Amino acid sequence: MHKYKVSLLALLAAVAIGTSSCSDEKAKQPEIKPKFTTLKEAYADKFLVGATIGASMFSSSDSKSLALVEKNFSAITLDNDMKWERINPLPGQYEFEIADKFAKLGVDKGITTVGHVLFWHSQTPDWVFKDDQGKLLTREALLEVMRERAKMFASRYGDRVKIWDVVNEAIEDDGSLRKSLYNQIIGDDFIEQAFIIADQEMPKDTTLLYNDYGMDRTGRRATVIAMVNDFKQRGVRIDGIGLQGHWGMDEPSAEKIDETLGLYAATGLRLHITELDVDFLGRDGLTGANVEIEKLQATPENNPYPDANFPVEADEQLGKRYQAIFKQFIKHHKSIDRVTFWGVTDGDSWLNGWPVAGRTNYPLLFNRDGSAKKAHDAVVELVN
Repeated sequence: MHKYKVSLLALLAAVAIGTSSCSDEKAKQPEIKPKFTTLKEAYADKFLVGATIGASMFSSSDSKSLALVEKNFSAITLDNDMKWERINPLPGQYEFEIADKFAKLGVDKGITTVGHVLFWHSQTPDWVFKDDQGKLLTREALLEVMRERAKMFASRYGDRVKIWDVVNEAIEDDGSLRKSLYNQIIGDDFIEQAFIIADQEMPKDTTLLYNDYGMDRTGRRATVIAMVNDFKQRGVRIDGIGLQGHWGMDEPSAEKIDETLGLYAATGLRLHITELDVDFLGRDGLTGANVEIEKLQATPENNPYPDANFPVEADEQLGKRYQAIFKQFIKHHKSIDRVTFWGVTDGDSWLNGWPVAGRTNYPLLFNRDGSAKKAHDAVVELVN
């Protein structure tokens, strides 16, 4: 009897040791993360992933693009309907319908909203710069008009829109200041005055950005960095730098993107990739995002897929390019707050009409029917 008791005790001890050993092995195993399927889930621990939306998406309750936004993106930007000519076309006349829906969507769905744009030389009505006789305003008068615009946005959306492009595209490729009417009337301190107004009128928890295209070009890059450092030294508030990211299949290179992100991050400001798309079809030598250029015309050579049938091999090439870009974003993610695509589906993209009129382009991660492209899967797979 005693012999069996000893054997039973030995058996129980062995089981206990085995169980302990299994627990130790489990503890040593790395945690396996779940497979992500959406962009906002995949990059949630790195940065917000956003998209721009437009008025047409609010025209019906079953908008494919709007449904995709709610499922896949954690930030939204309104493409045109906060620009001056849309929301305030004439003195005292305001068109708030689309902007109101945009702000409400952000609150209702828990999506970060981005204001675009306070001050831009384009899509701004003449009355902003001229009096009733057509003469240019004085510096003081234009600054007051700008202040009223900032006050209006702060009053109506200040509790809901917490990121703003304060100044857009005010610096040329060579680093010189754009000779816009803002610059001609106010002077070379236009950008500084714009940020002073935004700081004084917007809620203090608003993020204030300078935003521009071609931010990898040495002239513009040097001027932006010098301006930001000067503002910081003199106490002119600026919170972040917006890099638009209207890029091609080859340029800028991954190495140039890496270098550029590193140089901007060294200023200590937060980085926002504000208008990302990849022009798969190219631009026949045209660069940048100057909407005022004379457009080219579509031909069989520059518009090879007019029927919206994007070949699988082309989609895979686009995915490789996006992977190369997102590898740099991941590398610099500690400095990046947001990556926003300019559009949702290929059908929403401005590149269907710029710089080639009537072209069918494929620069984004969702097809026109709302299905995810292989390029989308390639971006998500980077973190899976």
